[in-house]
Amino acid sequence: MKHILTLIVLCTALPALGQDVSDIEKIGVYGQTPLSYRSVGEESAFGSVQTITAQALAQSQAISLAEHMKNQLVSLHINDVQNNPFQPDVQYRGFTASPLLGLPQGISVYVNGVRFNEPFGDTVNWDLIPLAALDTVALYSGSNPVFGQNTLGGALALQTKSGFTFSHNELEARMGSFGQQQFTVQSGGNKGHWGYYIVANSYQEDGWRDYSDSELQQMLATLSYASDVRKIDVTFSANNNEMLGNGAIPEQLAELASRSAIYTQPDQTNTDFQQFSIKADNIINDNMSWQANAYYRQNEINSINGDDSDYEECGFGSRYSLCEEADDGALERVHFVGYDEDIWLSDVSDIDADDVDGTFNTGFTDSESYGGALQYVQLSVYDTINNEFIFGLGMDQAEISFKSNTEFAVLHNGSITDDRSVTGIGLFDMESRVNLKVTTKQHYLYFSNTTSLTEHLTLNLAGRYNYAEVSMRDQIETGKGSLNGEHVFHRFNPAIAINYSFNSNLALKLSYSESSRTPSPAELSCADEEDPCKLPNGFVADPPLEQVVAKTTEASLHYTKPTFSALATVFSTLSYQDIIFQQAGQKSNQGYFINLDKTQRQGLELALNTQLGSDVDFGASYNFLKATFESPFIAFSPVNPLGPNRQVKPGDNIPGQPEHQFKFHLDWQLNDQINAGTEFLYASSSYYRGDEANENKKISSYAVTNIYLSYQVNEQLRLSAKVDNLFDRHFDTFGTYGEADEVLGEIYPDTDFEAYFVGPSRPRAISVSVNYQF
Repeated sequence: MKHILTLIVLCTALPALGQDVSDIEKIGVYGQTPLSYRSVGEESAFGSVQTITAQALAQSQAISLAEHMKNQLVSLHINDVQNNPFQPDVQYRGFTASPLLGLPQGISVYVNGVRFNEPFGDTVNWDLIPLAALDTVALYSGSNPVFGQNTLGGALALQTKSGFTFSHNELEARMGSFGQQQFTVQSGGNKGHWGYYIVANSYQEDGWRDYSDSELQQMLATLSYASDVRKIDVTFSANNNEMLGNGAIPEQLAELASRSAIYTQPDQTNTDFQQFSIKADNIINDNMSWQANAYYRQNEINSINGDDSDYEECGFGSRYSLCEEADDGALERVHFVGYDEDIWLSDVSDIDADDVDGTFNTGFTDSESYGGALQYVQLSVYDTINNEFIFGLGMDQAEISFKSNTEFAVLHNGSITDDRSVTGIGLFDMESRVNLKVTTKQHYLYFSNTTSLTEHLTLNLAGRYNYAEVSMRDQIETGKGSLNGEHVFHRFNPAIAINYSFNSNLALKLSYSESSRTPSPAELSCADEEDPCKLPNGFVADPPLEQVVAKTTEASLHYTKPTFSALATVFSTLSYQDIIFQQAGQKSNQGYFINLDKTQRQGLELALNTQLGSDVDFGASYNFLKATFESPFIAFSPVNPLGPNRQVKPGDNIPGQPEHQFKFHLDWQLNDQINAGTEFLYASSSYYRGDEANENKKISSYAVTNIYLSYQVNEQLRLSAKVDNLFDRHFDTFGTYGEADEVLGEIYPDTDFEAYFVGPSRPRAISVSVNYQF
């Protein structure tokens, strides 16, 4: 700690010793922190930065941000777990940003400088981001500590439009396959120092899977003030979304019925979101500035999940009830909510226990969070050394209420034509009931310093100190066995990078960075090997988990000319005390979280972008990823085809991560009116989730091609069309294990169902849109 303080004092002293001159070269470190307004310069970034503009988003005609990133960004991959375009499981360099609890979240996401990961499980609800509102997207590689918690593999920083970046009115209507309908209104403008921007988006689809319709209502509005020395943005955003994503299906069901079939239903998520934020950028003089933000956010998430049942019929004489199997194999009778423990099902219901073969699981999360951050920027020159120093601090606090229930239900699976939905019987399981209140507090200090030591050599230093508190209060149980807990985590994470420019076109960058994440309240409440829980519906008393620490080493070579750029990168990230979810029941969402001593993600990235003539833009990339466990452990995987308790060895691949990806995109401006483009993606095979020991078959590799076309009728009117999965390829992006015969055995008696479940790809989809500007 003494060395850290000395380093901060030294970096602070450099501006004071420097000359107070206004014509020094500004290094362009803006964009290196979540608070920064302006784009980052390559020489001052830790690792690499991939960017997307609003124009590129519009040209690609993507439905969601994740879809565009999947097709065009290096090392980014999607596991389509839910088969809903707004609930993707986004993977970058083997790290995850997903709306699903139970996954190790290793990517931080910021919108206008405000942290967007949910406070309860560090999850990312992609449906809350209106695509049309985005002005710039930047994906930062590595474990950059300045971006705070969860920046294990990278950080995603999104900036929305304002009246100074969008100054017209726009109406767009889109229709497409599977009942897709989208209507978007945007308006922006400025006069003098004031500007405004507003967008409203309504989206609905039937979904290509059965019983998988979704509806989104999104709105964002920004009021801006800008002068030569000050810029202020006040933003309000709101969403009211209902999404159905019925997830993985048995491989054989896709052959027996169709790829659009579902296993059980519903699997529904509703989000009701509001956020108010204010952000300011103030120039004190030519060498000093400060930035700040503050926000208030509320998000209610309701989840509904219909599933089969692990409960069994049990009886004594004429009395009968439902029982579950204990660890020793004995049957324990369930305790119904609102009744004494000795009450049998036959005492309160006429329904036969054998007919109660489903569960209706509900979860409700109400999170209210607020926070703020402040940073100071100083530029200076000392002799021939240019220096830029940033110091920042901030805090985030959240109050969370989580409730869940499991209702006993009847599963409608008597015949092939039944919809496999569930109907509750009005009785609830006391053991599965959760009512938890959580308070999380985050306080942090950070600095970033960029020094141009010579005309060719730049040195970057950064560090961040995090202090986190998690307080959990069980509203049902007290004392031993309750969810009560007080947890404190703190750590300082450093980073260093050297950038050497051989000439104006070619540069070499070397960097080392560390970042960490504290266990989320959802993980802390589900960490007991003796009492596994069901995500997101049940939590148990919590042994402590350690915070995760990631250490990334990265080397890259950048070549840039006005119409051509190329990048070659090698990287290695070692994660210590990585948190994974150990499946411990017959369903993939039943288990508990544990720490692993060490995991590793390492790889190679190659990318180029070029302009062919004046009309064609072409980009291509290849990445190799080796994501492995580096510590031995036993993976319980109770429905693994080879049996449970599989030995995982150092070097075994982490499931769900293709080793090879190749992408290219081409955009061709045929003339002043017509624009056409194509996207191609190839991903190699990967292991099923649950096969951590790498002993079974893989999910096959796949390739997919999209094309798009737009015709500018006149200055105001544009017609567009897109075909996704042009050649209608059938492939899977995700796999896991399950027991299909529990639900399908009786209606397909001649089929011996295997344990393989897959997330099938969307078939060919066509959409057309009309855009009118005025």
